[in-house]
Amino acid sequence: MPLSQGYPVTQTLFFDLGNVIVHVNKERAIREIAKLPGMSLELVQRIALSQAEIEFETGLLNTVDYLDKIHRQFEIPNGITEEKLIRIWQKCFEPIPDVIEIIPILRQQARLILLSNTNDLHIRAVRLKTDILDEFDNLVLSYQVGTRKPDKAIYQKALDVAGQSPENCLFIDDLPENVR
Repeated sequence: MPLSQGYPVTQTLFFDLGNVIVHVNKERAIREIAKLPGMSLELVQRIALSQAEIEFETGLLNTVDYLDKIHRQFEIPNGITEEKLIRIWQKCFEPIPDVIEIIPILRQQARLILLSNTNDLHIRAVRLKTDILDEFDNLVLSYQVGTRKPDKAIYQKALDVAGQSPENCLFIDDLPENVR
């Protein structure tokens, strides 16, 4: 009996990025950013929990505006540049070999869509580390669509992009609250 008999065929696979396709070493990133002029561990942690971070991840702030806002809000000298942050994040993203290996194989079987809470800096850093994002048919990224998981709107956007009903899709994420 075929595996799919009696079950809908999975036509689209949605993948999260962080800790599904690439390991994210946030602790290392925080330590590296804290070493920049005018920064400290406590300040980096405050920024990571700030409204500016949410606005950046949902596209309300582009990279330039985000950096400007955190410089002003947290009274940081203008020493934090896009390039410095990308270099730091590039060191903190590590492709997961087994996943990187299987994605091209899965692409032959189903449509692949990246569905991730992320920002422009992180995507640019990942692209410098690996070309795996080129294997995806589409990218549904929080900063481009204006909402984050687990908000229903981002899943609906992903389904619209896929042109599929939920029954024909599978979503792979590392956080249980994102796959309910």
